[in-house]
Amino acid sequence: MNVKFTKKLLTFIFVFSLGFFINSSMVSAQNCDVPVGLNTSSISNFSATLNWDLDANADHYRLRYKENGSSSWLYVHNATGVSYDVASLNQLSTYIWQAKAFCSSGSVPNSTWSVVDTFVTANYPVDCNNTPNGTAFIDSCGNCVGGTTGDVACIDFTPSVSIALSTIECNVLSDITFVTSQDANEPDISSSIFSSDAGFFNFTGLNSNDVIGSADFIAGGGYINVNTTLMVDFIITPDKISVKAVDNATSQIYGSFTIENASGGILVVATSSPDNNNVTSGNSQTIIFSNVFINPPAGTLTFTSTINSELGDLDVQNFPFATVCVDCNGDSGGGAFTDSCGNCVGGSTGNVACIPFSPTVSVSLSNMDCDSLTDLTINVSQDPNEPDMATSLFASDLGSFDISNMTSGDVIGSAVMSANGGANTFNTTLIVSSILSSSQAIIQSQDINTGLVLGTFTIINLNPGVSISASSVPDNNNVTSGNSQTIIFSNVFINPPAGTLTFTSTINSELGDLDVQNFPFATVCVDCNGDSGGGAFTDSCGNCVGGSTGNVACIPFSPTVSVSLSNMDCDSLTDLTINVSQDPNEPDMATSLFASDLGSFDISNMTSGDVIGSAVMSANGGANTFNTTLIVSSILSSSQAIIQSQDINTGLVLGTFTIINLNPGVSISASSVP
Repeated sequence: MNVKFTKKLLTFIFVFSLGFFINSSMVSAQNCDVPVGLNTSSISNFSATLNWDLDANADHYRLRYKENGSSSWLYVHNATGVSYDVASLNQLSTYIWQAKAFCSSGSVPNSTWSVVDTFVTANYPVDCNNTPNGTAFIDSCGNCVGGTTGDVACIDFTPSVSIALSTIECNVLSDITFVTSQDANEPDISSSIFSSDAGFFNFTGLNSNDVIGSADFIAGGGYINVNTTLMVDFIITPDKISVKAVDNATSQIYGSFTIENASGGILVVATSSPDNNNVTSGNSQTIIFSNVFINPPAGTLTFTSTINSELGDLDVQNFPFATVCVDCNGDSGGGAFTDSCGNCVGGSTGNVACIPFSPTVSVSLSNMDCDSLTDLTINVSQDPNEPDMATSLFASDLGSFDISNMTSGDVIGSAVMSANGGANTFNTTLIVSSILSSSQAIIQSQDINTGLVLGTFTIINLNPGVSISASSVPDNNNVTSGNSQTIIFSNVFINPPAGTLTFTSTINSELGDLDVQNFPFATVCVDCNGDSGGGAFTDSCGNCVGGSTGNVACIPFSPTVSVSLSNMDCDSLTDLTINVSQDPNEPDMATSLFASDLGSFDISNMTSGDVIGSAVMSANGGANTFNTTLIVSSILSSSQAIIQSQDINTGLVLGTFTIINLNPGVSISASSVP
């Protein structure tokens, strides 16, 4: 018995030791059975579900299947659970399949293949998605939708379009905003064209990479959202450019299109790149052109959007705008406008448009006598709404101001100034403010009533000629309400010699207009006889002769004198005869003195009333002759007597002279009546 026990014990130890050295997976393999319960469900045309019973000891399964009669199997490794879907089967075909269980994650230990299970695929009708008995269908866009596709049938092509202008003011730069959007499932857009029947793009001065706007793109139902800057890509022609949309985040070019001036308006053309489908998931584009579109004149401006789908659909929409002109006074549709002077007038401004700069100027002289002092009068006036005067210059080519005889404070004239259409009138005195030099003086126009200085100007002797310059004080506008100035320089302008004296007025407006006018004068010399341009002149005797006077210039003073005695007997009475004569045009005699160095008058035997001789006087070239008696008028002393020459016919005293005994000699003196 002991021997038997020992054998059994050794056998037990051997068996125990063998079990100890076998790994755990080998131990578990003993419980990994061949899969059972094989069956097939959900059999369709192209798929089926393979099923088996759960074995808690199995880690995973390997499946194999094939069409009955085929020489090769299709395998599924690492299947878990109790079922597996196989697809891509042939319809109406017999398939067999088997399963093998693996007790661990490795490839061993494993069971043997199971018994074979058989199934036959169906032959149900299939939809466009190849789903048997499915409900998917081809929509109007040609896509398979519905059923098991997960896609919705496309809707009509009805893109939403809007166009906006930042301003509808005529003839000004405006921003244009184009917005296009589509609902999900609309046909994709293939091209978009925006045009107008008026207005234009201002491409002047644009260069590559200049920024002309922005654009935002949303696509994929919001999956794509890109913000871009619109920049000039390149200039195609002066009226057409290529525009690129540059991604603000990546600086990559997101897309490009063209804009141009065409057919009296603008044209924007953009095409979409194909995206391998013809239906959108929903998209929108907002394109803004900044400050490059110029609105047309007042009227109706119509934009037209023409959008094509990838399926050939066409959507055309019109967007009319009523452009109005905001006048310079800010009134919409108002009639105010900017006149040639740059001022807003008309409409509701109450202002009238300015008229051409045409000041009325006149220059006059109080006399035209050569080389004489005269009053110089200058008149300047403007009609209402003329541009204001800025500077005035009056110059002559001859003549001069009598500056050498002026001193500071002298009143040399007057002025009357009217402004504001005559509402303001000022009477002023022209006063010498300062003498800058012998040829230049500053003159102030001083209000008579207030003493205020209303203006200052400069007079200059140019040698030859004069200049008078003045500047107007700006009055915060460049148009006058009507004004006039009359300036009189009294008795300080010296006329030039006989000839043509020309004054020139040069007047500038505050707007740069220039008015130049000439005023010629013929200066003439009035002769000494008062005849303008006459030939009379003052001779050496100081008399006006020649010309229309009928007088001849005097000749040198050379009277003819003779003295004779009736006898030459000494110490005896004798007749003393004196002859004096002058040629015509000699200077008149003023006084006459005849004297001797011996002899005497018999005054002691004279009494008043005595006739002591005679005289014959001829005047006026012999036209007048007088016979007179020499009568003692009075005895002044024993050596002096007054003698009168008395006309024989009329008794008039025609002359008086004095006789004197000088001891020795005598004198006879006479004065001519002027």
